[in-house]
Amino acid sequence: MDYEYIDEYKEELARVKLDDKWGFIDRNGIEVIPLKYDRSAGFKEGLACVKLNGKYGFIDKNGIEVTSIKYDEINDFSEGLACVKLNGKWSFIDKNGKEVIPFKYDRVYYFSEELARVELNGKWSFIDKNGIEVIPLKYDRAADFKEGLARVELNGKYGFIDKNGIEVISIKYDVEHLSLNEINDLFESFNIDESENEVNK
Repeated sequence: MDYEYIDEYKEELARVKLDDKWGFIDRNGIEVIPLKYDRSAGFKEGLACVKLNGKYGFIDKNGIEVTSIKYDEINDFSEGLACVKLNGKWSFIDKNGKEVIPFKYDRVYYFSEELARVELNGKWSFIDKNGIEVIPLKYDRAADFKEGLARVELNGKYGFIDKNGIEVISIKYDVEHLSLNEINDLFESFNIDESENEVNK
């Protein structure tokens, strides 16, 4: 079959597009998930984001919808949980489609090193996989944890905290005092690149 688009293989399956509908083929070119979705992303952690009739959900490699296709926005799974948006608020679901954290946040991001950054009323904090705010909602911006530390901004100053919220590098530095590479890394970490998640286009 002459598809309009064939993606690279991810977890043994590749996205394909024909007549504005998306499905998946295996490495033999066999269509294992029908071309029925309006958008889709590649498989990650065994599941793929799909869009149908303006709403989003997840399917497994057998094409079974493991969550209801009801969300307004959605992101890939990371460390076993995925960000989902419903009625203007964000939460997380597990791979069974269970909503494990209440819909209360204005923005959320992938889990990284067991913690996820979240925003509520313009302030940022970090939650664990039980939804506990292990670091208070007080920062103006925050980046993901990497190697046990996260960049944070407070009142125009930058520093690093550990997973207990302790400032291991004082929040006193101006961005202009960083090297060019450090500045680029800083803003890359803070930036939300929605293009990474093709299902939301």
